[in-house]
Amino acid sequence: MKWLRVIVPNVLVVASILISHFVFHCEDLSTFIAFMILIPIFAVLKFDGRIPVAYAIFMLILAAAVLGFYNDENLANIFAIYAYWLLVVGVICLMIEYVREQRKIRRRA
Repeated sequence: MKWLRVIVPNVLVVASILISHFVFHCEDLSTFIAFMILIPIFAVLKFDGRIPVAYAIFMLILAAAVLGFYNDENLANIFAIYAYWLLVVGVICLMIEYVREQRKIRRRA
């Protein structure tokens, strides 16, 4: 079952990217909702908040590659927007993890 805790958060992040792109066609509010849904899921199931951050870094690398090799500014902008939302999700999840750890430390003391 440990492999499930590794695969599920990755599938959720990729699914939110694919849904935002192919279903919502990069609409602002729909994309926002698709990524913000990840926060309570990651918080409740206690998934690692660094996963969305890693995907955000990957998306930024993709944006630079698309802009550099294909000179497609629109696609690079879409990747950058997804990277931004993934960074927001990751930072909020990491803040939630930090607050939880601080509460544990205070209870022990």
